[in-house]
Amino acid sequence: MTRIIVTAGARTAITGWHRGQSDMTDDQLAATALSAMPGQPDLVMLGNTVGPGGNVARIATLGTGWETTGAVTLNAQCGSSLLAVGQAAAHAKMTGQTVVAGGTESPSTAWPDGQRTQAAFAPQGFPDPDMTYAADQLAVDYGITRAAQEDYAVTSHRRALANWSEFLVGGRDDDGPRDVRKLVGRLKTVTDHPNATVTALTAARIVDAAAAVQLAPESEADHLGVEIIDYRLVGADPALPGIAAVPAIEAVLAAHRLNISDIGVVDIVEAYAAQVIAVCQRLGLDPSTVNQHGGALAHGHPWAASGVIALLTTIQQLRTAPAGTYGLTAAAIAGGMGVAVLVRNL
Repeated sequence: MTRIIVTAGARTAITGWHRGQSDMTDDQLAATALSAMPGQPDLVMLGNTVGPGGNVARIATLGTGWETTGAVTLNAQCGSSLLAVGQAAAHAKMTGQTVVAGGTESPSTAWPDGQRTQAAFAPQGFPDPDMTYAADQLAVDYGITRAAQEDYAVTSHRRALANWSEFLVGGRDDDGPRDVRKLVGRLKTVTDHPNATVTALTAARIVDAAAAVQLAPESEADHLGVEIIDYRLVGADPALPGIAAVPAIEAVLAAHRLNISDIGVVDIVEAYAAQVIAVCQRLGLDPSTVNQHGGALAHGHPWAASGVIALLTTIQQLRTAPAGTYGLTAAAIAGGMGVAVLVRNL
């Protein structure tokens, strides 16, 4: 059976809303990552959630100079870029083509006046909670203390500072990771939840960024030594969207008769510390074993790009792991969905 391998990867800097990349639109950020690919692909699939509408992927490919490359934009909120990777791998396997998959997000240009807007995640009659309020509720349901969340966030920053991405392109620097120990216990909670514990330290900030990976059927050409095995996108309870990564992970593992203990590298998009800790509880994982290079709590959460940013950290770790080591990258999604991508190093 043809193996689909990662032939390249790139991401821009991850910079705060109205900070280092506030002058760059979604398509310009995406074009920065696309331009780092080793050659022109047959197809580009990009996630985007708060952009100007239209086919951002096509605008980005034209901006890269790839007039004859097909392009499609998709929106599965925080899972957009991981979904793009899964669909790109399936397309590459079916057609034999080279596909670039990723995501891009520019809240700075989407909301230049600082006023956020948000489409509904669920229809009337279904729960559609504020994401931070839902994280507070998740913490209550799983008995996760504020101290545990803050300890996890401090660790995320420490790990991010110690493990800079080898895939960074574009000439700008990340502006998130720092020593945040002085913030522990000092920040106000964010929501009016009666048992609120989430603060600005334990919730990922809004940022601008783009990321992409190039996938192709295995050949003698240079590649990163990692293959895409499978992926799953699942639906779950919209009232507690933060836990929805669990059924996605369970589904992709079951499809290959694997257990979570068989996975050597696990990265879960860190929208909230409570969310990652709850997912680990459900899976029987020690939270200290996941996200070894840090995550969105340190860097920020560029929604449609976060999945591939996390996947790039998975790939970076796998490249020094023993051959055959499995990696798993997953994200919970607003509206009650989860997505997971299973990979393995060659």
